[in-house]
Amino acid sequence: MKDIIEVIKTRRSVREYKEDQVPDKDIEFLIDCARYAPSGFNMQPWSFLVIKNRDTLRKLSESGKKSMIPLLEPFKDASPKTKNFLLFLKTKGTDMFYNAPVLVIILGNKAAVTVDFDCSMAAQNMMLAAHSRGIGSCWIGGLLPALMNEELLKELGAPEGYKEVAPLIFGYPKGKTALPERSEPQVIWLK
Repeated sequence: MKDIIEVIKTRRSVREYKEDQVPDKDIEFLIDCARYAPSGFNMQPWSFLVIKNRDTLRKLSESGKKSMIPLLEPFKDASPKTKNFLLFLKTKGTDMFYNAPVLVIILGNKAAVTVDFDCSMAAQNMMLAAHSRGIGSCWIGGLLPALMNEELLKELGAPEGYKEVAPLIFGYPKGKTALPERSEPQVIWLK
């Protein structure tokens, strides 16, 4: 097992996966790690929707692409990254999940005041735990607009009163993911 600081500094968003399935026991381990995240008032407002079915993943990817295109279109000239991502979304056959074998959607109880923060911390725990075990991960924020459709969430089996917070993919990386450039943060000290 890796040291926690090494895990934090070496985790990457993986966008190329082997076809090998992640065993259920490993997904259960990641969910167990997620539940140890801090939460406001200790409400633990999360629920986990695990999707491994390839047809369902394909359909969700298409829904996600269709939902994101109109949102990004007005910003297509804002940056090369936006333009490239828009092209990716418009290209037939591309997969928002990069062929990862499993998608875990962290759902949050709408009644919890700090639900978005709480579920985000649970997501970080899952991604760090996955990396410590050699499992790659990526937060697929582009899927969120599609998941805002409550009918779709209901179809997927989401409990009543829960909303989408963190769609995470997991799988075994095909290769190494390079460290993206890191900027020095602005730090303001008040002494």
